Amino acid sequence: MPLTVRELKVKTKGYYLVKDVYFKVERGQRVAIVGESGSGKSISALSVLKLLPESLKVEGEISVDGVNPLELEGEKLRKFRWEKVSVIFQDPNSSLNPLLTIGEQVGEAIRYHREVSRKEEEELVKELLKRCQVPQPELRAKSYPHQLSGGLKQRCAVAMALACGPDYLIADEPTTALDVTVQKAILELLARLSEEEGLGIVLITHDMGIVEEFSQESFVIYAGYTVESGKTEELFKSPKHPYTKGLLECSPKITGRGKRKLRAIPGSVPEPSERIKGCPFHPRCPRAREVCRREVPPLVTEGDGKFRCFYPL
Repeated sequence: MPLTVRELKVKTKGYYLVKDVYFKVERGQRVAIVGESGSGKSISALSVLKLLPESLKVEGEISVDGVNPLELEGEKLRKFRWEKVSVIFQDPNSSLNPLLTIGEQVGEAIRYHREVSRKEEEELVKELLKRCQVPQPELRAKSYPHQLSGGLKQRCAVAMALACGPDYLIADEPTTALDVTVQKAILELLARLSEEEGLGIVLITHDMGIVEEFSQESFVIYAGYTVESGKTEELFKSPKHPYTKGLLECSPKITGRGKRKLRAIPGSVPEPSERIKGCPFHPRCPRAREVCRREVPPLVTEGDGKFRCFYPL
């Protein structure tokens, strides 16, 4: 059974941060959640792990192999977070403890969930670092985070996330702080782990180039709504929602014939507290009509994809 999110809503004082988000990932599949900053990508994904502040109320359906994480507490929730769904955050400096060696941090995750001897733990740590292409794993296990480069720290964060053999991995913009060559290497590592170990990966990003290269299926989020989804190749070839087209036109291409002018989407993502009547994208949309200003478009299924627009492309 897949990891499925349907009709997700996240509410704070008096308004919704997320209004109607859906996404799904199968074991061994790579999907992307894409959108501008402030669209609700990270909040939606982290709700799966019940990592949101208690002040936020989560509504909707979340299912991971038939289990609803919102109903879990204590030890069951801790096991779920490591053995079912794990997470890599954007900045390894904030997810790695500067006072502990890499070996201690990765080993701690193993120790809390598996009965192993100290020697077995050390061997498992080395094997995890090796799987994540960390050179000289014996030496790196004894290193502190400040002694490693940004790329190596992120590889170690991946190793820690994989310590208990999760079925799914949420990667929250894991390459944003890295240069392009290291970024490519991290994405190739994640793709290899997905293929070889059947790991389902949800990649959160705002970079359409990464989406095209990495994901098999994509979910476009805007102002708390999933506005379009489908196979990545088809979505890039023939987007239905004007917002998806706008994101593609904002992204430079280094291949192909002829010149293409980069276009910016006018305006900005609305604040969650803004009460926009109708389609949330209509203030920025060149195709908006009167009905767009009155009503939120329903979700339409077409082939393998879905979109939320009265006047699709």
